[in-house]
Amino acid sequence: MFLYNPEVKRFFSKYIVLMFVAITISVGFSIINMNITKGMIVKNNQAIIGTLSSKYPNLEREIVDIITQGKSMRNIDYGEKILSKYNYDKSIKINTEPIISKLVLDTIKINIILVCIIFILIFILVVSYFKVMYNDLSDMTKYVYYSSEGKPFDMKNKNQEGQVGLLKTELLKMTTILNEKVELLKSEKIFLNNTISDISHQLKTPMTSLIMLNDLLYNDIPCEVKIDFLDKIKNQLNRMDWLIKSMLKLSKVEAKVIKFKKDKIKFSELIHRAIQPMKIPMEIKNQKLTIEGNDNVSYIGDIDWSVEALVNIIKNCIEHTPEFGNISMTYKENPLFSELIIKDDGEGIDKKDIPHIFKRFYRGKSSSKEDSVGIGLAMSKSIIESQNGDIYVNSEKGKGTEFHIIFHKMYADNSD
Repeated sequence: MFLYNPEVKRFFSKYIVLMFVAITISVGFSIINMNITKGMIVKNNQAIIGTLSSKYPNLEREIVDIITQGKSMRNIDYGEKILSKYNYDKSIKINTEPIISKLVLDTIKINIILVCIIFILIFILVVSYFKVMYNDLSDMTKYVYYSSEGKPFDMKNKNQEGQVGLLKTELLKMTTILNEKVELLKSEKIFLNNTISDISHQLKTPMTSLIMLNDLLYNDIPCEVKIDFLDKIKNQLNRMDWLIKSMLKLSKVEAKVIKFKKDKIKFSELIHRAIQPMKIPMEIKNQKLTIEGNDNVSYIGDIDWSVEALVNIIKNCIEHTPEFGNISMTYKENPLFSELIIKDDGEGIDKKDIPHIFKRFYRGKSSSKEDSVGIGLAMSKSIIESQNGDIYVNSEKGKGTEFHIIFHKMYADNSD
């Protein structure tokens, strides 16, 4: 409500104080005016008593009583008759009555002075109020100007009450949001540039191979060699197709343009779907898979993208685990989070490579897989973190690797 506004309340409180000051001044001026009037009446009565008493000394007491105490009104009619002869009655003009004439002039002067004082006080109040408002508006204008120029500016009275204070708070909030969006746009621009650079870099090698193989096909070469070249071209095209699709998926996830579902997912179902495409590679290498966990253990997320992440991790374990090796999956939960542990007894990861294995296109120097691109684990990390999860790895060279995937329960509460 308007009257509850702090600025308005402050203004009216000062106005009320000013009103009481004006009333006090008005009462003071009225007392002064009455004292002037009293002085003039006293002098006039003194002149009357002096004149009459000098001629009629025996009536002095009676005249004094009449003038000072107003006790006798017996001869008022007679007095009216006498004065009427000289046109002195109620119809007399103000300027012809000496006392009243003088009193009117003094009263007008006093009232003019009083009005001027009240006007000056109101003027001071209004000017001070608008000065404060002007300073606030000027401060906010400078803040907007300097912010638009990217220069620092400390806005004064940021925590004051009222609509002006609220406006300052919203202005600070708005500029903070705009700055964040500008930074986000910059980071998105850098991200887009890096993504394009990564894709072009990764496609350079297979593109070069394709050009070379294509040029060689124009030569007069045996049919068997042509077939071999065509197979190589097909492999390179398949590799490029996979790489482009994977990069687009990873870019979408990292750019946060994908809206992940928030379904309740059981780990048993997630693992069942993730291991289906991995069964043949495991059978080829005669690897043993062990799964342990309560069927009721679950988390909140998107099962399709979760399967994508888990497949990449399982694939990594299969590729770096020797024939007749073992891969195990264990899932459990507590009041804070649900956890899936994927463990293998493969070649392990060098200690210096562990901090970098989730980076895009990173390949460990000691990795035995030469055709690895280094995009699968980066995609898995981005997908898991986008579902309020975390992933970390424990590994030792020659002793296997453990991937720990954690989904926090807070995610489920926020989904309501």
